[in-house]
Amino acid sequence: MTEPEYPRETDAPNRRDIYHERVVDATGAPPADATRDVYHERVSGPTGNEEVRSEFVSVPSEGTRRGMAVTRINQILYFVFGIINVLLAMRFVLLLLGASQASSFVNLIYGLSRPFVLPFQGIFGEPTFNGSVIEWASLVGIIIYALVAYGLTRLVALIYAPASPTIARDR
Repeated sequence: MTEPEYPRETDAPNRRDIYHERVVDATGAPPADATRDVYHERVSGPTGNEEVRSEFVSVPSEGTRRGMAVTRINQILYFVFGIINVLLAMRFVLLLLGASQASSFVNLIYGLSRPFVLPFQGIFGEPTFNGSVIEWASLVGIIIYALVAYGLTRLVALIYAPASPTIARDR
C-alpha cells in the first residue's frame, strides 16, 4: 500500500512526493514479530520518477518491547544489589585488615553497610586477631543479597516476559 503524505501539485514541473508504504505478508496482516515500514522519497520531473531516498524501519513487536523492559528492570535490580554487595565486601575487608575508625572513609563504609549487615549479626561468632575481625555477617549478607537479586530477576522474568511461541503451542 502506498500513500502520499503530501498532496501532489499538478502544475509544478518538478514535484517532490514522499510516499509511505507498510509491508504486509500475503494474507494482508503485518508480520507477527515486527512491522516493517518503508519510506520512499521520489522526485517527479520531466524525465519521470526518480527515487531520491528510501528508508526501511522495523518497529519492534509487543513481545520484543516487553522483553526489553524486563531486561532493563533486571539490570536495575542487579545494579542495586551489586552496590549492596560491594559495600558489604568493603566492610568485610576493612574489618579484616583492622582499618582505623578514625578515618572518615572507613566510618562512611561502616555507616552505609550497617543496615544491610544487621539482619545477619549474631548468626556466627566474630573472632578477632590483633585488631582484625572476621565478620561472618558480611559474608552471609553477600550470599543472601546475591540470592535475593537472582530470585527477584527470575520473578520479574516470569511475570512480565512474553510467553515463548514454542511454549504456547505445546499447551
